[in-house]
Amino acid sequence: MATPTAKAYQMEFQPIILKKLCGDADISQAELARAVADTLGRDISRPTLNLCVNRGYVPMTIPGFREAVEAFLSRHSGASQWLIQRGLTAADVWRPLDVAQRNALPAGHGSRTQRGMRAVKSALISGDPEHITITWEVAMLHPETMKKFKLFRHPFLNDITSEKDIFLSDEHRYIESAMMDAALHGGFLAVIGEVQSGKSTIRKKVVENLLRDGDVSIVYPRNHRVNIGETTRCRINATSLCDAIILDISGETPKVKTEHKVRQLERLLIQRTNQGLKHVLIIEEAHNLTKVALKYLKQFYELEDGFRKLMSIILIGQTELRELLNERAYPELREVIRRIQVAEIKGLNGNLRDYLKFKFNRVGAQIDNIFTPEACESLSRRLTCKDNRSREISNAYPGLVNSYVTRAMNLAWEMGEEKVTADVVEAI
Repeated sequence: MATPTAKAYQMEFQPIILKKLCGDADISQAELARAVADTLGRDISRPTLNLCVNRGYVPMTIPGFREAVEAFLSRHSGASQWLIQRGLTAADVWRPLDVAQRNALPAGHGSRTQRGMRAVKSALISGDPEHITITWEVAMLHPETMKKFKLFRHPFLNDITSEKDIFLSDEHRYIESAMMDAALHGGFLAVIGEVQSGKSTIRKKVVENLLRDGDVSIVYPRNHRVNIGETTRCRINATSLCDAIILDISGETPKVKTEHKVRQLERLLIQRTNQGLKHVLIIEEAHNLTKVALKYLKQFYELEDGFRKLMSIILIGQTELRELLNERAYPELREVIRRIQVAEIKGLNGNLRDYLKFKFNRVGAQIDNIFTPEACESLSRRLTCKDNRSREISNAYPGLVNSYVTRAMNLAWEMGEEKVTADVVEAI
């Protein structure tokens, strides 16, 4: 076995017996990491286990790591039986694996693959992507990581308390300007972005700007939960839209029938517009809109007093909203779809290093002391993919970048690296 050093990524690829044991005994790296973490009372990352089983790396910054692994194997029935059958002990798992065994499928490969596929299919059917990927989960900085990089605060936790804490790329500035223009000039805008792309942050900034004017009334309808098959989802319907607007702009009780609600709404909007007030309907989670509600939005948008629009509308939603606004998929909605301006939030690629510099400066740290330039380039590549037309798409959304950077910093500390390097980024 190669001699463990702080430069884990320079070690030769040389899987150890532990890898074969885990595969045959149906022990995932995640399960092993949790067991070791429970024993040592600290987090153990998946990349650490990956380096361990593939390169024989024993992290020098984690005292008791080897002993914790061996203790788990000794009490695991499948692992202990595997060792006994081969005349091995838990201490033998650190020896290199024979070349002939490196590419052999583990004994439990077929059953694990089938279970995994069933889980993926189940997640797809239920519409719950969180069961498919964990890359969106919020990662926490280990205390030793913060100490190593001289951080007194987490750069990505509770990081926005005022407008000065918001990083705006050119893309985000365009979205902000489009929202402000729509709100002040009777527009109908749909802002589309992936999870954690910064939609809510921009919305908060726009709302703050509008409230400063003092003559803008902002309406937020609430989502209503309805049962769809065996699942419960939030849906915004025409009735809830009417009620929300009427209740937010007046003290009147909404009428019972939908048609009467619309007439009541028009009367109230005209009265308030003549008083010099503007009205903005902002719908978050707009991908949950029903087709009927979307058609009613067209009626709301067409309410006018002469040449004046009585209400601006801004929809904010995830990428599913793009599909809802696809005229080819829903030709019956073409009248409303053609009236909506669409602005889509892209990733931070091109601004990624500036974003990190901004976040670290906010907590009194310098990015050059934490990340090498090559590491930023590597992260940018990791978060870029291609669509079916081979066009590059950036997935470097703020929330996802925060998670990757946190994990990379934790891993750099575990591996004894002075800074986060490209090798560290490639290992997460």
